[in-house]
Amino acid sequence: MKIVLWAKGKRGVTSLRCLHGAGHDIVLVIGPSAEDQRDCAGPLALAESLSIRSLVPDNPNDDRLARRLRSLEPDLFILAGFSRILKQRIIDIPARMCINLHGGKLPKYRGSSPLNWALINGETSCTLSIVKVDAGIDSGDVLLERTFDIAVDDTIRDLHRIADEHFPAMLLEVVGGIHAGTSNAMPQSHSRSCYYSLRFPDDGLILWDIYTAEQIHNRIRALTEPYPCAFTFADGRRIKLLASKLQRPDHFGEPGRVYRKADRGLLVCALDKCLWITKAVFDDTGEPIFESINRYDVLATVRRSVQALQEARSLQWS
Repeated sequence: MKIVLWAKGKRGVTSLRCLHGAGHDIVLVIGPSAEDQRDCAGPLALAESLSIRSLVPDNPNDDRLARRLRSLEPDLFILAGFSRILKQRIIDIPARMCINLHGGKLPKYRGSSPLNWALINGETSCTLSIVKVDAGIDSGDVLLERTFDIAVDDTIRDLHRIADEHFPAMLLEVVGGIHAGTSNAMPQSHSRSCYYSLRFPDDGLILWDIYTAEQIHNRIRALTEPYPCAFTFADGRRIKLLASKLQRPDHFGEPGRVYRKADRGLLVCALDKCLWITKAVFDDTGEPIFESINRYDVLATVRRSVQALQEARSLQWS
């Protein structure tokens, strides 16, 4: 079969490597956009080293690209980390089908950043899915899925590692089934579908009196590097929260207050109880916060924000 691989990031790299290693005929590798060279550089560099043609279109639904793709007479499109939405006339080009590697349980986790959202929601397992692409968003038939446990301290890096380790074998199984005509497509239950939206860096703000300790821990591990990270403030300085640990036994106090300072980090109270911040840096300097934050200092809360606003207004009118 002739395969066109739409590739981005490490998922695109591992997919290209496994397909080429298995001897599949990859006629073209397509990067996500000319504006995002950081995420498409890996797959394109690998394609070049393997003497596979590649391109990065400004618009994946462009008429010129469509004509070029048709001229290749492809059998299969594979989307590996490629997040741009393809129009139906592009999806219909390959003779067999177009498939996508999706890092989420379907139909529960349709949409953007499913692995991040799974951690934010406190899931104890994650599912990798390979789905047939249709006109909807992650709504096509599921060709294969695998489910893996999530430990309480696993981060988004751990989940991406799981995906990078297991997607290649899953992809080869699906491509083999499509080639042999034995693939088993499982329709999704659309009445049970849920969609998750794209996340933005400012969505990572932690105010200690609106989230529980578990919710803060989940956000920190879901948004840690290489993502922009959860963040909070201390005396007006922005702090990147990189790692945390839930406290056992429970320790209670006022939200935002630092109650202990130890080698392991800072014990800070959330809405319900305390958790340890084990790795955090000031956003402006990159320096660890632990020398500058003291016991009984207070991190950002809604209450402190309102108090500061009221004090500023009082000074303005005095």
